[in-house]
Amino acid sequence: MNIRIWDPEEKYKDGFLKEYKHWILEISFRQHTLGCFIIFSKKEVERISELTVEEFSEIRKVMHDMERALSSTKVFSPDRFNYLQLGNTLHHLHFHGIPRYETNRNFFGITWKDQTWGHPPEWSKKDVSRDLIIAIKSELAKYI
Repeated sequence: MNIRIWDPEEKYKDGFLKEYKHWILEISFRQHTLGCFIIFSKKEVERISELTVEEFSEIRKVMHDMERALSSTKVFSPDRFNYLQLGNTLHHLHFHGIPRYETNRNFFGITWKDQTWGHPPEWSKKDVSRDLIIAIKSELAKYI
């Protein structure tokens, strides 16, 4: 795995799911809804407009792979997907993938309710447990 320049202290390394040529796919430690993920550019870049055609093409594949993995499980099976690219705090290009759920899901002994279904997602700044991240990653790794 390449050095993850957005996480120099390796605080979030357990979220790593898959490496692509231009992108790194990770499970987010901030589970705004069940199965949230982040796609990080491997290139030191801040703006979408700085991407090459090849990088654009590959991020489509990364999104497709993750959407397929989440949709393939009975556990997750989201109704929609939202993507955010903000870069307000971390000035390294990344996309937040947020699965959306019309009805509750149960995973890891927790009932997950998408509190803002049909509206912009509720943004959490609280990290979830490492064990939960590993459980989500283990479930999705079967399909990615």
